Amino acid sequence: MIRLEPAMTGKGVGPGEAASRAKSRRTILNFSVLALLGGAVGFTAALVEQPEAPISAGGTMPGWFAVLAAAVMVVAVLGGSVLYHRNMDELQRLDNYWAATMGANVFLRGYPVWLILWKGGLVPAPDAMILYLVVFVTMMIAYFWRKVRSTPKPIAKGPVSWI
Repeated sequence: MIRLEPAMTGKGVGPGEAASRAKSRRTILNFSVLALLGGAVGFTAALVEQPEAPISAGGTMPGWFAVLAAAVMVVAVLGGSVLYHRNMDELQRLDNYWAATMGANVFLRGYPVWLILWKGGLVPAPDAMILYLVVFVTMMIAYFWRKVRSTPKPIAKGPVSWI
C-alpha cells in the first residue's frame, strides 16, 4: 500500500512557501553580513583616518588600512553578489539588470557632460564620489520603481463574482 504524504507541513506551510521563506532568509542573511562588514570597515576607517580630513582628500589614512579595507570590500562584494545571484529568480535578475543599465546610462551620459562643462569653466571638476552616489541612487530608484510597477494589482474591488 502506498502512503501519500500531505502537501502541507505541520505548520500549515506548503513546500513552495517554505522554499520561498528559506530564500528570503538567505537573502536577508547575505545583506546583513555585507552591511555588518561595511559598517565595521567604515567605523574602523573613521577611527584611523586623520581628523578633520575632507572626504575628497587623499592620503588621510594609513596605507595598510586602505589595502585591507579595499581587499575586504572586493571579496565581500564579489562573494555577496555570487550568493545573491544564485538565490534570485529570473524576474529578480531582470530587475537587477534593468537597474544596473539605468545606472550605467546615467554615468555614460553624466560624466562626459560634466567633463565638457568643466573644460568650459562652467562647473567644478568631476568628482568621483558624487558620480558614484548619483549612479548608486539611480540604480536603487530604478530597481524599486521596477518592483513597484511589477507588483500584481487587484483586478476587482469588492466581492468577486465568478458568474
